[in-house]
Amino acid sequence: MARIPNTPSRDGSTDDRGASFIEVSVVTMLAAGIITAVLQSPVGATFHDNVREMVCLVDGPECEGETWTEIERPEEPEEYEFNFAGYYGGEVLGSGEARVAIEWALSKQGLPYVWGGTGPNGYDCSGLVQGAWAAAGVQIPRTTWPQHAALPAVSKAELLPGDLIFFQTIPGPPPTHVGMYIGEGKMVHAGNPVNVAQVLGNPYWESRWVGAGRVPQK
Repeated sequence: MARIPNTPSRDGSTDDRGASFIEVSVVTMLAAGIITAVLQSPVGATFHDNVREMVCLVDGPECEGETWTEIERPEEPEEYEFNFAGYYGGEVLGSGEARVAIEWALSKQGLPYVWGGTGPNGYDCSGLVQGAWAAAGVQIPRTTWPQHAALPAVSKAELLPGDLIFFQTIPGPPPTHVGMYIGEGKMVHAGNPVNVAQVLGNPYWESRWVGAGRVPQK
């Protein structure tokens, strides 16, 4: 078959659209190869692990297998950003075991959020409240779902210091976050770091409210 010469254009130059198409195809193939190589390299594995770590900064299923944490990959929850507004040194309200639990939790202010953390150098949200009530001699479940299911529900109007309050902060089975009510519309919780946050009247927390539960005291 005879070779078809390039067709001259109106200005006398040859048409190089075929060559341009080949060049683009070659560049695209090279770029795809580079991306694939990076993703299969230790750099790609590190990126994946960092994303998994970000997603796992909530109480949820273990990050193994096909769970919602593996699939959804939401943005890092706002409350786990560094949002320490200052040390709370106000009056400790409550009585009995609730007061002991609150004092213990407040003593952990400034410690970092640690996924799966139960202390002493860092806590996740449910680990903090479990540790606080353990210090008061009361045992509660380890993670948010069993905690929420095990405790008698109370309304916002019925909240007392020491009650646990639950929130839905990222996609997934609710609740995904828990704090301890300390009175005056505030909670102590394991943000990053452990801090006191205004809850009642705060649009962020109000819009993510799941419920509250009361820990039985002796």
